Amino acid sequence: MADLPQSNAQVIADLARAGQGVVFAEQTPFVVTAPGHEIKSVERYGDSPARVRGTTTAADLDSFIRYSVSHSDDISGELYWTASESAASFQCVFNAPRWRDYRLIYTPAPSVEWKRWTGMNGKHNNQTDFAVFIEDNAPDIVTPSSADMIEISRSLEAKKKVNFASGIRLSNGQQELTYEEQIEGTAAKGKLQIPETFAVGIPVFVGGPHYKVEARLRYRINSGQIAMWFDLVRPHLVIEDAVQCMVAEVGEKVKLPMYRGDLGAIPT
Repeated sequence: MADLPQSNAQVIADLARAGQGVVFAEQTPFVVTAPGHEIKSVERYGDSPARVRGTTTAADLDSFIRYSVSHSDDISGELYWTASESAASFQCVFNAPRWRDYRLIYTPAPSVEWKRWTGMNGKHNNQTDFAVFIEDNAPDIVTPSSADMIEISRSLEAKKKVNFASGIRLSNGQQELTYEEQIEGTAAKGKLQIPETFAVGIPVFVGGPHYKVEARLRYRINSGQIAMWFDLVRPHLVIEDAVQCMVAEVGEKVKLPMYRGDLGAIPT
C-alpha cells in the first residue's frame, strides 16, 4: 500500500485525536468536518431519531399515569414530585440513568373554586361585598346549608344603612350582631345572627376530589360600620393531603422509583 502524502496522514491523525474520548449515545451518526475537525451529528438527516428525547406535558393525572405506564416498560425510569403550600408538580424521567432528557411533566392546576375561596381568604370587605360573595358562591357551602347562608347574606345586604353597635358570641355557636336603624325618624334596634364558622366542599385541583374546608367567620365594628371576612382553617393541610393522595396513586400504578425533589433543567 502506497504511503499517504504527509498532508493526508496529518489530517487522519488529527481526526483520530479529535475523536478520542468521545462517546456517542446509542450510535448517533456523526461526521468530523474539516478544517476545524468539529464533530457534528447528522441524526436529523436520518429516517428516525437515534433515541427518544423531549418533554411531554400531561393535562391531568390520569393521562400522566397512563403515558408513564405505556412508555416505561423497557426504559429505566424515575418519578419525581414537589409540593408547596400552593402548588405541586410531577415528573417522569424515562431515561433517568443516562441523558435525562426524555420527560413527562404534570402540574396540577388549582380548581376555580379553590382559587375563589383562597383568593378571598382573610380579606376585609364591607357587608354588601361580603354578602354578594357568599351568595355567588353559596353552592360550595356545605354547613350551614347553602340556603341558610344565602338568607344570611341577603339579610346582611339589606342592613347596609344601619349602624352596628356590638356583637356577642352565643352558646349555640352563633354570633349575634346588634344594630340600630332609623325608621320614620325613630331609632329602632335589631339583632342579626350569623354563624361563627361555616364549611365549604371544594376540589383543590381541577378534576380532583372535593374536600371539606372549615372557615371562621370574622367581623369588626368601627364607628357603626362593620367589616367582614373569613379565615380558612389550615388550608395548607388540605393541599398536602390532596398531593399525597396523588403521590400514592402514581406510585401504585406506575411502579417506578419515586423521589420527592426537583430534578432540575434538562441537560444540554
